[in-house]
Amino acid sequence: MRIGMVSALSVLLPSICSPRPAAAQLNPAGPQSVRQDEFKPAGGGLWVKRVSSTPEQALDSTLVTLKEGHTWQSHLSQELAHVMMRFADDGHRPPWPVVVRFTDKLTRELIGKQPNSAQTTAVRECIVEVMRRTGTSNPGLASRLRQTLIGIGIDSSKTQLVVSDFIAVRETVQGPDDSPLVKPR
Repeated sequence: MRIGMVSALSVLLPSICSPRPAAAQLNPAGPQSVRQDEFKPAGGGLWVKRVSSTPEQALDSTLVTLKEGHTWQSHLSQELAHVMMRFADDGHRPPWPVVVRFTDKLTRELIGKQPNSAQTTAVRECIVEVMRRTGTSNPGLASRLRQTLIGIGIDSSKTQLVVSDFIAVRETVQGPDDSPLVKPR
């Protein structure tokens, strides 16, 4: 009986589970950083390939996982960085290290916290908007994130570090102080 079950599992498991692919561990630069399929830990050293989702669904999933606090912070940071890159316009992708520096600090502060639905929505909207070239001004967007993080219970010095990296992401997408990166002709 056991041999039959092991045989069946050995046939089925490779099709749905595999060790984490080496490519997912690389520091992506460019279009490869926008992964449509994500690998999630399945326990026992195995990773399960998650079906493609919209960037909004992937962001919501990542924010829920942060709230639960059951996953490694470094994994959540990488996942959030990949999701953020999916929101960026092709011609205006911020450099990968700038995004990861922000997501590392943000996830470190948010993991295990229990923001209410309004706070979660505000963080979500700030993350989406920071990757777009139009919308709220840099100072306005940074102020909204700062107020939200303080409301969640993150102390002001840590909030300032997160917001500084948030502004750095925004400036690589939109330009410093809302000035365009390319001057109109």
